[in-house]
Amino acid sequence: MRRLLVTAAIAAALFAAAGCSGERDGAAAPGPSGGPSAGAPSSGAATPGASPGGSPAVDTSPAGGNGKEVCEAATKAATSSVQTFVSELGKSLQAASTGDTAGAQAAQRKAEAALQTWGNAMREQSARATDERLKTVLAEIATEVGTMKATVESVDENKLQELQQRLEALCPS
Repeated sequence: MRRLLVTAAIAAALFAAAGCSGERDGAAAPGPSGGPSAGAPSSGAATPGASPGGSPAVDTSPAGGNGKEVCEAATKAATSSVQTFVSELGKSLQAASTGDTAGAQAAQRKAEAALQTWGNAMREQSARATDERLKTVLAEIATEVGTMKATVESVDENKLQELQQRLEALCPS
């Protein structure tokens, strides 16, 4: 049950946090120099000398183009799907613990439908996005959600956390 709560918190945070203030972005996703990635103006260009001999600097500016609209639509769709998924997954586990096989199976079907809705919404918003970085992260979220099943074990908390951090940088409020 503890893992369900952790998983639920991470999944809910994946999209709820995208609408939070940009103050958390710096703490959540350090920039190439180890400092905050948001909060400082960014031209999108690499900072000279920021990573000598290392990987190229990463653009941490908010999504451009229709990013604000896409972020809002993705967040709204995902929040609903995540809430349904977590609720139905909890119902499934509860029903299974009491021996209610039919109830557990019904809740699992609803949880899987919520995952499908979530993945479809992310693919749809990815297709709408004009910012390539936002397009990519939404597509990756759709792919990750597509690997999930109506089980706690299918949720990769680390991958969801990494995707959340990337989405937060692109979708600050």
